[in-house]
Amino acid sequence: MVKGLMIDMNTQKPLVSVVMCNYNTKEKYLRSAIESILRQTYEHFEFIIIDDASTGNDVEVIRSYRDPRIILLQNERNRRTPYSANRGMVLAKGEYIARMDADDIALPNRLEKQVAYMEKHRDIDILCAQARFFGDRKGVFAPKLTQPDRMKTALFFACPIVNPTVMFRASFIRKHNIRYDESAMAEDYELWSRCIPIAKICEYPHVLLNYRVHPSQISTASHSLQAESANRVREKMLSWLGIAPSQREILIHYHFCTDSTSPDISLQETEAWARRLLQANDEQNVFPRRLFTHEVVQNFFVAAVKHLLQKRITLNKVLRMDLTRKALSPRHYSGYMQRFLFSRRLNGLFNNR
Repeated sequence: MVKGLMIDMNTQKPLVSVVMCNYNTKEKYLRSAIESILRQTYEHFEFIIIDDASTGNDVEVIRSYRDPRIILLQNERNRRTPYSANRGMVLAKGEYIARMDADDIALPNRLEKQVAYMEKHRDIDILCAQARFFGDRKGVFAPKLTQPDRMKTALFFACPIVNPTVMFRASFIRKHNIRYDESAMAEDYELWSRCIPIAKICEYPHVLLNYRVHPSQISTASHSLQAESANRVREKMLSWLGIAPSQREILIHYHFCTDSTSPDISLQETEAWARRLLQANDEQNVFPRRLFTHEVVQNFFVAAVKHLLQKRITLNKVLRMDLTRKALSPRHYSGYMQRFLFSRRLNGLFNNR
């Protein structure tokens, strides 16, 4: 228990509402997820589980846990995760709302650490955390976006937030009537894009969740649909910079943001696009100039190295580019190389969003 945090005994309202959506999850995964929440060191929570009309024995598995903190909601028909999450968040009574996925494992101190952080940093509206991948892929997702301005800038390019690590300040959710877009496939990225102008979002600088990677998870099965949805989010954010991109530019921007390459897009086109982004942000002043420049040059560096490895351009030509010289400065090079290695290691696991 975190010192100084108490349940309101008059209303029996828990301080934290954990919202978890479930649909046809393997029993052993579902049990691991449920038990990881029930075993939290911070015990003052309600655990809202929304089953999205599963066709297996999921409901029976959930009901087998007799813990009074569990609140089971059942959709009459399959409505997808955004609907289920909205339903749970509307009913949440907590001062904080924590998201959870039915196939992941929260570390025992997850809620304790996040609540303590949010209590200390009263200006933070949304707090995510680092995650450790296990299963089909292994590694640690740690973007190190502990400052709101850095998170805001990074979100322009991709989704650096692992959704089941998120904790919301409920007052922020209610004040701005925040809901997931039920028509979006990349619903988490779409939500964060709407929060950028009004919220302070940051990352807790330690791992608080084990994120399971397996072929049947939604984010893997619907990769192309999520990519299309994420592109619509990016197109909306480009409008903040006064850019109305052509279809060709949307394609270039997609590869620029996702650390991927296309045989149809040259590095020269990529550099021209990077310059346009820098100029547009200078004119519109949407993102902090230093941080935005860092992200743009970093993404260009990754693209340049990949073009070199694929033997699509000569080193001499790359070195003559102004953005290359900026990336290779002692101030930036080590960080950009770490980003490149990180990108290759994760192999685009989150960058499709």
